[in-house]
Amino acid sequence: MKFNDIEKVSDNQITFCKKLSIDVKGDSVGIASAKIEEKIQAQFWGHENIDVPTEKQIALAAKFKIDISKMSRLVGDAVIEDIMWQLNANAIKEQNLKPGLLVRKKYEESGSAYVISSISKDGTVYFKGGNGQKAWARNLVNV
Repeated sequence: MKFNDIEKVSDNQITFCKKLSIDVKGDSVGIASAKIEEKIQAQFWGHENIDVPTEKQIALAAKFKIDISKMSRLVGDAVIEDIMWQLNANAIKEQNLKPGLLVRKKYEESGSAYVISSISKDGTVYFKGGNGQKAWARNLVNV
């Protein structure tokens, strides 16, 4: 999977992280932020035992040929978030999701159809009719 829609760190962010002895070149902003938080937990708070990703997270990332098994839980979470963000971006582009389009939720047995009201930057699709109905773009199909 290509991560074309994930925001990458800027030169200023790379320079800032270098001051903290953190290499973030080529990382997403989310992964860089997780690395900073990891450093804070270890050096500021003195937490020596940083959690690791869960087996489910490791298996999910492996489906996309990404090995997070040796990463901290914080960085692993950021990688999973990037994967989900990109899946949403891919779905929006591939299905040309936009307001007014009729869609179904892939995993909803009733097969109800929904009209898209709006789509947020993170790929959350909101439906007309209110009541807070929404779904991730990656979980929708055009009708």
